[in-house]
Amino acid sequence: MSMFDSDNEVTLTQQQRQRRTNRIVTEDDEDDSEEGEEVGFGNDSDDDDDEEDEDEDEEEARKVAEGFIVDDDEEQEDDEDDTMPTRRKKKRRAEYYDEELDEEDLELLEENTGLKLRNEPELKRLKRGRQLDDQTRTKTSMDIFSDEEGEDEQQAAAEPAPYRRRDYDDMGDFIADEDEDDLDQLIGDRRRDEVGGFDDGRKAGKDILDMLPEGISEDVLMDMYDIFGDGGDYEYALYPDDQMELEEDRHEPQLADIFEPSELAERMLTEEDEKIRNIDVPERLQMRYEGLHKKFTEPSMEEIQQEGIWVARQLGPRQEHAVSSEEFLTAVTYVVGFFTKEFLEVPYIKDHRRDFFTSIDATTGATVEILSEQDLWEIYDLDFKYHGLQQRKKTLRDFLTRYDIDDEYVREAESKVDRTEDVTDILDYVNCKFATKISAAQAQKKGPKRPVVKSFAALMANTPAASILPLFGLTARQFGENWLESKSHFTEDAKVAPLEEAEASTTEQFPSAERVLKGARMVLAQEMALDMQVRKAARRDYEANGVINVRPTEKGFTAIDDLHALRPFKYVSDKPLASFKNGEFLALLKGEADGLLTVSVGMYERDAWVKSMGDSYLSDGTSTVADEWNHERGLVLQQAVDDHLAPLMEKHIRERLRVAAQETVCKQAAQQLYAKVNTGPFRTSESRHGQPRVIAVSNGDGDNKSPTMAVMLSPRGKVKDQLILGNLRDARELVKLEQFIHERRPHVVGVAGFNAQVRHVIKYLTGIIQNINHARDSSQHAIELVVVDDEAARLYKNSKRAHEEFPDSPEVMRYAIALARRLQNPLLEYTGLGRDLLTIRFQPYQHLVNEDILLAHLERSLISVVNDMGIDINAAVHSPHIASALPYICGLGPRKAHSILKKVEVMGELDSRNSLVMDGMTAANTFVNCASFIRIRDVDGADILDDTRIHPEDYELARKMAGDALEIDEDEMDDFSSKVAVVTRVVKEYPERLNDLILDDYAAVLREQYNAPKRQILEHIKLELQGPYHDRRARYAMPTMDQVFSMVTGETNETLRVSFIVPAKVMALRGRVANCVLDSGLDGIISYDYATDDHGAGNVDEVLSVGQTLNCKVLHIDREKFVVELSSRASDTQPGSDLRLRRLPLDPYYDENAEKKVLAEKEKQKRKKDRANRKINHPLFRPMQHKEAEDYLATRPVGDLVIRPSSKGTKHIAITWKVAEGVYQHINVIEEKPNAYSAPTRFLIGDQAFEDLDELIVTYVEAIAQKVDDLISHPKFQLGGPQALDDYLDSLTRANPKKSEYGFCLKEGHPGYFDLAFKLNQKSNVTRWPIKVLPDGYRMQKTAYPNVDDLINGFKRLQQSEAKKRYHQQQQQQQQQQRSSRPPGRPSSSQHGGPPPQHHAPPPHHMPPPPHGGYGPPPQHHGSYPPPPQYAHAMRPPPHHGMPPPPLHHHHRGPPPPPHQNYPPYPPQHQVYPPRHH
Repeated sequence: MSMFDSDNEVTLTQQQRQRRTNRIVTEDDEDDSEEGEEVGFGNDSDDDDDEEDEDEDEEEARKVAEGFIVDDDEEQEDDEDDTMPTRRKKKRRAEYYDEELDEEDLELLEENTGLKLRNEPELKRLKRGRQLDDQTRTKTSMDIFSDEEGEDEQQAAAEPAPYRRRDYDDMGDFIADEDEDDLDQLIGDRRRDEVGGFDDGRKAGKDILDMLPEGISEDVLMDMYDIFGDGGDYEYALYPDDQMELEEDRHEPQLADIFEPSELAERMLTEEDEKIRNIDVPERLQMRYEGLHKKFTEPSMEEIQQEGIWVARQLGPRQEHAVSSEEFLTAVTYVVGFFTKEFLEVPYIKDHRRDFFTSIDATTGATVEILSEQDLWEIYDLDFKYHGLQQRKKTLRDFLTRYDIDDEYVREAESKVDRTEDVTDILDYVNCKFATKISAAQAQKKGPKRPVVKSFAALMANTPAASILPLFGLTARQFGENWLESKSHFTEDAKVAPLEEAEASTTEQFPSAERVLKGARMVLAQEMALDMQVRKAARRDYEANGVINVRPTEKGFTAIDDLHALRPFKYVSDKPLASFKNGEFLALLKGEADGLLTVSVGMYERDAWVKSMGDSYLSDGTSTVADEWNHERGLVLQQAVDDHLAPLMEKHIRERLRVAAQETVCKQAAQQLYAKVNTGPFRTSESRHGQPRVIAVSNGDGDNKSPTMAVMLSPRGKVKDQLILGNLRDARELVKLEQFIHERRPHVVGVAGFNAQVRHVIKYLTGIIQNINHARDSSQHAIELVVVDDEAARLYKNSKRAHEEFPDSPEVMRYAIALARRLQNPLLEYTGLGRDLLTIRFQPYQHLVNEDILLAHLERSLISVVNDMGIDINAAVHSPHIASALPYICGLGPRKAHSILKKVEVMGELDSRNSLVMDGMTAANTFVNCASFIRIRDVDGADILDDTRIHPEDYELARKMAGDALEIDEDEMDDFSSKVAVVTRVVKEYPERLNDLILDDYAAVLREQYNAPKRQILEHIKLELQGPYHDRRARYAMPTMDQVFSMVTGETNETLRVSFIVPAKVMALRGRVANCVLDSGLDGIISYDYATDDHGAGNVDEVLSVGQTLNCKVLHIDREKFVVELSSRASDTQPGSDLRLRRLPLDPYYDENAEKKVLAEKEKQKRKKDRANRKINHPLFRPMQHKEAEDYLATRPVGDLVIRPSSKGTKHIAITWKVAEGVYQHINVIEEKPNAYSAPTRFLIGDQAFEDLDELIVTYVEAIAQKVDDLISHPKFQLGGPQALDDYLDSLTRANPKKSEYGFCLKEGHPGYFDLAFKLNQKSNVTRWPIKVLPDGYRMQKTAYPNVDDLINGFKRLQQSEAKKRYHQQQQQQQQQQRSSRPPGRPSSSQHGGPPPQHHAPPPHHMPPPPHGGYGPPPQHHGSYPPPPQYAHAMRPPPHHGMPPPPLHHHHRGPPPPPHQNYPPYPPQHQVYPPRHH
């Protein structure tokens, strides 16, 4: 019978409590007369010196002690008639014993058993605990959920699950003490009964027993009871219905009748909670199996070894230590046994079982840690997963048995199950392979039926088409063996081609050869995908070489901007699975769930992977027939992958990555919390051995109405004094605060606030503390000022716990108390938060993890540190603040901890750890887990070992070590008091003598005698005796400047950085400086130089105003003074200028090329859509693209135009006009609009603006068309392009070699441009100058000309200018040659003081003829020319005053026109000009 099979389960703890309530013994008359004393177990006499030597035979003592168990009936009579309550002095516990055990009985017991039953408290408790073993319990409020009431019923015996202490726990004859032996015996007895509940027996109905004959054995009675019951099942038939209803209505009120179920669950008063309290298994071990009906039975050694092998295999890849595989496996197996067999928790194993997962280096003697504390938690989790796997395997075995499935391949696969996926593979295979058998079996049963996979193979099996399947070669199983295990099953090719074989297998269902082959491929692909080894091989490859690809959805493309959290993963390609390190895969899944991303799983180089699969399936044949069959086999593989394996593997990989990411996030969050709580209190030289005196100060919201409050805490965490002040700007309030701090002399003053306004308090306190420290005496310590992290205080100040602790204190005072406590003991500020821990941000992705899973990992950090520090149980009774840590003690939990606290509270005080089990406060296994972590402090007469980390099971070893250190013989330590005195002396006076002990020799003796390692335990004991409960936490470190800045302002490097653009509100204007405040409350300063781009002298009130909110650029951050220098200049605050700084770094596998392609395609589609939707109210508008516009104008006259949408966006339109046959110019026009939905107000082409399209057409397009027509009409214009013009110039210069010639043609590739080409003579090259046509003329060489004649004259002047430059260069060269040829030594006239030489005469007014061959083109335009310059009007060059050179020869149709001084005005404007026709 398991512990869950009855609601009447009770523990030994409850039995003892109930019996003790019903049996109060009397004392001697002398004891009765002592007022204020508590009832004790026996009298405190001085007879210890008269006792004889005790017998150390534990078995003999146990047998004798069991003889004093009182019969139930006698005990009840004694309880009713002969008991009365008495009281004894303070510091004494209430003890109970049977009245029949008088003084003589006790003395006789001592003589025969060697046990001291009267004088030592522990042994009195031990005796009492044994008396209570088989007594029945009475009904109390703790039994309110019991089904049977009103009588002393007993439960059926539970299924035995013996729990025995290991040999290494029993010190035996090596170091023995009577009280410890009896405690060990009691713990052993309890362990044997701990798991299945305690046997209360089962009582048959009294009437039935009276009717039975005498002499019937108990076994027969129990069988009869099981068959016939006790007669109460049909008792209702003896009474009228109304009477039975009345009796049913008279049931006792239950808690469920008073409280709502939710209230009961919140208070942990449900039946399930009561079961958890009663079962002697650590509460956390029970809770992780909640709802799974776990039976905590003792596993066999074989089961432990099998689990150890599995856990070691899972943990092995994570191991970083270089240890042997055998050593590692042994350590893991031991730890698995501690969890599953002994029900020990991680803190206990870490401290008291270290010998089993550490080793000693033979060379250095140093301890080598095989498993770390983190590894123990990993094993703890893997143990849970293993039992889940075992449950799945059991379900599979039951399924196979139920449907009588006995298949050799299935049995083989079942024996190799190592993961839950393997179980799923077998079930899928069986459901498909044995679908007919399962369906037939289900048809004969009622109720829900398991869905059966209907395979295509079943449909094809009974047709002739199935005959082609074997011709493909290997079966799915053979292929799986080849692929997974590299076996050598070879494929044999058929002699006939696939189509021929298929043609011979056609049927009505498969009428053609193609259909037959297609069906065969479907069958084989499905069989492959269902094969267990094929799936296992696919999982292996996907886990090793799988990749993740991410793409945005249509919604995500817009929603995921540059500052979105998913921006780094918007386009990710081929990201390996191993590259997911920090839980980011959870963010991808969240983005996918929100419709922002699509996440797909693939294989790196998938084609190569599929090809490698073919090596295990295709044949090696080289014939044509073999190639055809291999082609069919390749199609089978491709179909198996695409239709079956790939979707299955994607699901597997996604779940695998999700679980791994979840574990990573939880572990990282737990590490962050561990770093916070594993910090000691603030310490000074004076308070280095204890907690400091602390004053905490806070101004709350920091506004003018908020008071400033200070609170003083004693080193024990008690509130000693409080102070409420007004605004600290008042000097009188500052004096009060300074006086408060000066009189209380704290070690440290902590400060924090709700917002950045607390920086003013920090400033005031800095001055106050400096004054106090400056005036202090040399004997007084300096006071420190610390800014406190208030994340826990913010949660505490308005919590239910805070209101219960300090109901009369205001919110800011409760906040200040939490700040002070944080400096004294950071750990306790987090243990009391409960589920509020989840509101603190430890990891960026923690909000994506299940809260219960995250909380369990966070609690592990608290468990580790709480058990490192221990809990003073007596202090916890009186302090809810300390009691909040008790549930994290090893073996306990909220239910068991609350139960223990209540019992200690009733007792008044706990003066010994052994009392936990002796007085029935906890059962044996729970005691083993928690004992060394519960501290007994400041109790008169308490054993000093009860305030160490030494476990009670090792007390005798510790006492022996202490005695050996002081060289005291064991004979001198023959009683409890002397042992305690020796240990106390070693701890307080001679701890260094423990270093003289040779612990290796101790360990060797223990190992040889009990075959159990104890070396680490001995070291552990030595350290504790040298420094009981030494603080293992990291030392408190003063916060850095950056940390203080973040705590005060809430700003981090991610939210505030130099060059960030942040909003700021102007609060005051003072001359050339503006004072601002940021959203975080931080002060900002804008000087006039950075207030505007106008650098004229002035004040900031000329450009800024109070109350104005504006965007500012961060120039500098003074973290010490909490001030930010800002700039509000428009040039510094351009939108998006800080985007580069704020943008998150892209993932290493971010695919920018894919993003660019998508962006280009999106832009193209957008432009296309905009063009399609663009409407312009004009008769010449056509919804065309440029190519369509050219095709439309091809049949139109030269000069015609169309207005069309532009590909550059909605702010642009395009005008396409026909320049000449086959030549079209596209003019980009920009529309100026107030907004996207209004009509344009102006049209811009370059720097020219037009009021409407008609003006643009007339004054720009048609004007250009006219100028083009003028140039085309010139006789020097040549059709046919540049080549035709070159031929024309060559022909002219050949006719007259010394004559210069020029001409015009259209510029290729540049509609609206012409080329002016010229040759100065026959031998010179052709030079080209571009000409741009403008509405009011032409531009050449950066000069504008109004008409063709001016253009030609300008060309000539440019040639003259070039000739003139060359003439001057020649003259200078000649002069230089003349100077160099002058005879040396001949001084110039200037050297002799003569008149200066005359200047050369000016050149003649006429220019000499150009040199032979002409001057050539301008030097900057040899050969080709640069792109046309931007259009710009320029003044005509001034006329030359000298004689112009001879003009180039050209032909005029008349005399040259006079030079134009003024350009003609534009033609008059008309509304619409129709296109011109030539």
